[in-house]
Amino acid sequence: MANRIFELQYSRFSIVLQLCIFVVILSLTYQLLSLLFWLLSFFIMAVTWFYFLKQPYIKHFEYLDEHDWSFRFSDPSLETQRRSITKIIDHQAYITIYFSDSHYSPCIIWWDQLPLLQWKNLKLWVKL
Repeated sequence: MANRIFELQYSRFSIVLQLCIFVVILSLTYQLLSLLFWLLSFFIMAVTWFYFLKQPYIKHFEYLDEHDWSFRFSDPSLETQRRSITKIIDHQAYITIYFSDSHYSPCIIWWDQLPLLQWKNLKLWVKL
C-alpha cells in the first residue's frame, strides 16, 4: 500500500536547468539586441520566471483506483483534488502525467523530487 503514495520534494534540478537555459538565452540576446532591448527582455524574462516559480506545485499524490489519483498541492488554500490520469510517459530524467480533464496542465515529476525507492515505484507504475 505504501508504494502507492508519493511525497514530492521541490526539484533543485529543474531550477538549475531553468537557470542555465535563462543564462544561455540572455547571452544570445545580448549579442543580438541593443542594450535597452536586452535589459527590457531580461526584466520580462526574470518577472515571468519568478511568476512561474510562485505557482503551486504538487506535494503529494496517491493512487486510488483504475485511473483516479488524489493530488495535494503546496498551496494550503487549495484542497486535495481527485484527478483522472489518461497517460503517463517516462522520459528517464522526468515523468510527465497527462490528465483527462483538459483544463489541468500536464504535471512533470523530476527524478530528484522523490527518494530513490519511490522513484523506482513510480517508474514501475508507468510501465503498468
